[in-house]
Amino acid sequence: MYKYWAAALGAALLCTSGMAKEPTKADESSYNKDILDANSSEGLSNADLAWHALNTYGFDCAEVISKSEPAAQGNYVITCANGLQLNVFPRARKYPRITGVKSDIQ
Repeated sequence: MYKYWAAALGAALLCTSGMAKEPTKADESSYNKDILDANSSEGLSNADLAWHALNTYGFDCAEVISKSEPAAQGNYVITCANGLQLNVFPRARKYPRITGVKSDIQ
């Protein structure tokens, strides 16, 4: 009986993990359907962040693959699929400010 429960649980986890995948590419952002929604810094998906980086600021970032935990000031770093890292600064009732991460390389 244990084998049946384990198999059922494994199948359920596989099914639900595929359903909850967050969009990551700029062309998957809801802003492509309604640009008027692109005026908030709250609840942004990785796709929304990629959209702003690419379309609002002109960075070569068509896909966001990771997002750091917020710093004490509320800003965080996103990493694009091409390795580019960008600082994201959320703003009240506005789209986020996005800047390049300064490197130690000179």
